[in-house]
Amino acid sequence: MAMTAWRPYVVLIVLLAGALALTALSGKVSQVSEAGIVMKLPERIGEWVGAEVPVTEVERRGLPADTEFERKLYRDARGNEIYCSIVLAGRDARSIHRPETCLPAQGWEVLDGRYEDVPVSAGGVGDLRTRALKIMRRSRGDGMDGSVERLNYYWFMGKDRVTASHIQRIVWNSLDRIVHSVNHRWAYITLTITVPRASGAAAGAANEESARAAMRGFIGRLFSKLKRPGPAPSV
Repeated sequence: MAMTAWRPYVVLIVLLAGALALTALSGKVSQVSEAGIVMKLPERIGEWVGAEVPVTEVERRGLPADTEFERKLYRDARGNEIYCSIVLAGRDARSIHRPETCLPAQGWEVLDGRYEDVPVSAGGVGDLRTRALKIMRRSRGDGMDGSVERLNYYWFMGKDRVTASHIQRIVWNSLDRIVHSVNHRWAYITLTITVPRASGAAAGAANEESARAAMRGFIGRLFSKLKRPGPAPSV
């Protein structure tokens, strides 16, 4: 019984390993696809006003030279903030990774992860599937709890490809390299909002839901401004 339960995962791992091996043996791809995303964040998203956030030299040195960045910190009239970042890979896909792999190294604990469908209206996409993480950085000093809780939403965009699944992205990338000899310039879009502190579980849950609603509304307006004109992407 135990082996039967694990069999689908074993098959998936074998298929992924085979796809990656074929990709490595297939030699150089003949072309690199154009980016499926507009690398320019708008100045405003509804009531949110954006300000540029610079990329540090340490970050640039840690990624391939043809990696592109675009970042803004958005604020509304009430002082709420949403940080938005886009990382666009060049020929080398090492620029793209899941935040789950780097957040713990930055001191963040992933409390919860789920997929959330966000209503959007762009290029035939009705709902955009995102990966939503609830993260916390614990800190205490002078007897005070200085912990910070945030929501982190992300997804990946290639040429006519959109997914919130890291595994799906790898499968698509491998198949397109093998079958079409095309290397996708994947973009990784991530957004973060802080959940206000609250006293009591009920107030904390209300603040979290309010932050999720703000993020969904923001993404719903943002997506149409990021996607390049073209066919409806595979989601």
